[in-house]
Amino acid sequence: MTSGRFWLIAAALASPALAAIACGGGGAPCTTCAPIEGRYPLEFAAGAVPADCASLNVALPRGPLDIQRAGSQLTATLDNVPLQGTLFQSSDFNLLGSQAAQDGGSTTQFAFSGSYTPGRADGGTGSLSGSFTGTYSRPSPQGTGRCTLPRAYTATQQPAQP
Repeated sequence: MTSGRFWLIAAALASPALAAIACGGGGAPCTTCAPIEGRYPLEFAAGAVPADCASLNVALPRGPLDIQRAGSQLTATLDNVPLQGTLFQSSDFNLLGSQAAQDGGSTTQFAFSGSYTPGRADGGTGSLSGSFTGTYSRPSPQGTGRCTLPRAYTATQQPAQP
């Protein structure tokens, strides 16, 4: 049964403390926060898409991952899926979000956990690394098909445009 997973995501989105528990957060939300905000083209680890996802025409998101920060609270978008999360004092972070399609049967859920590494003080760009999990539900002739697509990722922040 998957409904328990949906409640955990909803609860985590409502509470940074629960988000830390749900996604292995890095302790306390940041008070002096790293400059994680920006645009990140994602690079996923190599590997085949699981057969149950391939049968639903599901693939890894294309990105980029666009992150905004207000204090320790993060908002982001990836492939039109809105995400919310927390940046922790350790520079670990999590992002969770879901989107239901207009067809009434498709849902897409994204969960990121990872770590932010700041760029060099001489103007270098920051980077992210961690784990991604996409959970998908799609209507099919046999009912509703579901699959989960986990993958490690890295991303280097694009320089800000003038």
